[in-house]
Amino acid sequence: MLGIEAVPRLLSNPHDDESGSFEVPVRLPFDFALYRNLAIQSEAIPLPYIYSRTSWRCMIRIPCGRYAPVCVEPKNDGGQPHLLVKYFCDCSTDEERQLRESIMQVFCSELDLLPFYDKASDDAGFSEVVKRLRGLKPHLSQDPFESLVKAVVRQVVRADTARQSVCLLVLRFGIKRLIKGMEYYSFPSPQAISGASKIQLTDCNVGYKWKLIKRLSRDVASGDLDLFELARLSDEKIIERLTEYRGIGYWTSRIFLYDGLARLHAYPVCDISIRKAISLIYFHGKPISWREVELFFTDYEDFLGITATYLFGALWLRRRHSVNLDQRCS
Repeated sequence: MLGIEAVPRLLSNPHDDESGSFEVPVRLPFDFALYRNLAIQSEAIPLPYIYSRTSWRCMIRIPCGRYAPVCVEPKNDGGQPHLLVKYFCDCSTDEERQLRESIMQVFCSELDLLPFYDKASDDAGFSEVVKRLRGLKPHLSQDPFESLVKAVVRQVVRADTARQSVCLLVLRFGIKRLIKGMEYYSFPSPQAISGASKIQLTDCNVGYKWKLIKRLSRDVASGDLDLFELARLSDEKIIERLTEYRGIGYWTSRIFLYDGLARLHAYPVCDISIRKAISLIYFHGKPISWREVELFFTDYEDFLGITATYLFGALWLRRRHSVNLDQRCS
């Protein structure tokens, strides 16, 4: 048994034929395939989305708690780039609006990168990385609960290990639909995880974090932690509420603000991977202090989330393509 509501209900039975579609305009520059091209894992694993160079597929949970299989494809008709969003279920007008908002958040479709590019152009070291990654936008979670659980999973493990754990959670507690030979997955509902046993959760390689994940899931499922109400509060109030949980601190709560609520300004600069990227770009990989990280971000304090994305992109470039990142000026 997978626990309470291990298989959440769909909006309706999925159809083999497309039920509806809409377009989401995207502000340039934007390179849809770039995020997937930089992916470290060679295979496409459900996180719960499956991101290829030509499409993005996921079972999207809308605020009413129902799910919709969605496929997103990049289009450029007549020079106007947009995302073509196809859904395979019956949607009301309001539900389609919610799907649109989710996709806009996931892909940061309205984000203007040009002010950040202008800023980085004056930085001899960082500008080379930014040029190689032109069109890369942050890729965010489409659901606050999903984001919070992922942030907890990421606390104590490497990024690739965290992805494997998230994949196991999706496969064990989420739902799967096969439409036109393509797989669609959902992130587990709070009810599904709250009903899971310790063994079922630790089998997903979340270690001792199983207890916190279960408690958060239980509180979200019961309404004791209403993430959508929480989203109406200030950053400070949200951090105050989340840090009431033992095991959630400054880093996790700010990752939630960034990834779950699309507050790009909230990304925590006290991130080990960020420090590593700055070291590689400016200090030839030598150990640096957190003070050096703080000094770097004084120039990018208006672009925290975008800058973090490009620093992570620098690490992905190095691992994927063995690009020399040492661009420090003499």
